[in-house]
Amino acid sequence: MTIESFINILLIITYVLMAVSLVAVIVFPLYHMFADFAKAKGALLGLLGVAVLFGISFMVSDNEVLPAYEKFNITPLLSQLIGSSLVMNYIIGVGVIIIAAVGELLNAFK
Repeated sequence: MTIESFINILLIITYVLMAVSLVAVIVFPLYHMFADFAKAKGALLGLLGVAVLFGISFMVSDNEVLPAYEKFNITPLLSQLIGSSLVMNYIIGVGVIIIAAVGELLNAFK
């Protein structure tokens, strides 16, 4: 057995295990979400909140394509997606800082 065939066998085993892991990562949370929907409401509300925040960020962001972006094949839609991701990141960052500061202030007064 040559080293190339041994590496090919190991790569095939790795691909199979990655596929099994991917199926498990997708199937098990869906199963538990439908099995106990009451516990999944919090996660679904969080996901809905992120989707609404992304929608607002998408509407606010600009789709301008500067000449410097043309060498990277940036389309207006891709420019708007990048801008909305940045805006969403800024909003979440400021929100985390505010929540941390308010939490520390509330702990100081207890």
